[in-house]
Amino acid sequence: MRLIRIAWLFIVLFFVTWGWILWKAPKGQAEDHPQPPADLAEVVQKQFGACFEVAAVRSAVKVNYLHPKEDGLPWVTFLTADLDGDGVEDAIIVARCKTPLADEGSHNYKVIDPYYTNYGYGNPRITAQFNSADPYRQNVVLVIMGAGKEAWRAATPKAKFVMINLPFDSLSITRVTLRKRQVPAISLIEDEPGLTSAVYWDGKKYRWSDTASGQ
Repeated sequence: MRLIRIAWLFIVLFFVTWGWILWKAPKGQAEDHPQPPADLAEVVQKQFGACFEVAAVRSAVKVNYLHPKEDGLPWVTFLTADLDGDGVEDAIIVARCKTPLADEGSHNYKVIDPYYTNYGYGNPRITAQFNSADPYRQNVVLVIMGAGKEAWRAATPKAKFVMINLPFDSLSITRVTLRKRQVPAISLIEDEPGLTSAVYWDGKKYRWSDTASGQ
């Protein structure tokens, strides 16, 4: 009888311990990443133009470059961070647009291609055409650099960027080493072949880095 009680005690302790571990474990995107604000689509169209729409769900087209797979990494469409270290929060938004250069002048944003710039092909008026024939490959990363107390929600942000051709299946915030100090960066995560790269502000512009090979 005593052995049976001891056995039951171990069973109870086992389930209590595992229940506590599962309860403390991360619960996925809802806790790992901020929820997109309800008016995010309105902010995007106001700041960037009618062409841009928030990529609220992943594309149904299963390609491994630029668009995530249905069963791949968590789909993250909105992040915040102080990317330029000025103490003001910036917004990072995944969006779609077939013609990102069209409203560049009227909405005062800048289209950039940090990925191809790293390899010497940095003119977005040329590189924007690389995926123009495929309407499902129009994921872009919008960055609204905040200004003042309203930060990225300011009517006139510090700066606005549209990043094209970035290779990612999911985004997160990370840190990279820049001139011997750690700075915030956008982590670009790919399902296959399991690569991670980053985009960061170097003080003058956004740069792409293969984090596997360092700065």
